[in-house]
Amino acid sequence: MTVRARAAAVALVVVAGASVAAGGCPGPRGPSLGPDADDAVVKVTADVPDAGLFVDGRYVGPVGEYRGGVAVEPGVHRFELRHDDHFSWYAELTLAARERKSIVVDLAPRLP
Repeated sequence: MTVRARAAAVALVVVAGASVAAGGCPGPRGPSLGPDADDAVVKVTADVPDAGLFVDGRYVGPVGEYRGGVAVEPGVHRFELRHDDHFSWYAELTLAARERKSIVVDLAPRLP
């Protein structure tokens, strides 16, 4: 293999590795094109709309931006709200296929 061909092969491996590290590989269901028909939907509302919503340890976004809820596969999932000025809240939910659940959360403020 020539030096140029070897450099091209190394560059290809580096680019492929960076793509995988950046999340380029789809999950077990493949690329997400929206919720599946069997997904459960959990609608979380909170008195602190900019609290961070985490599902199974992954940051989803500010809870106030998900007015329609979050679609997840059936099973056990951990939902958590975090905010710097409030105590965190979490719940572990066991959800059935096509289940719809609404949760209202009042986060307790931290004392100075």
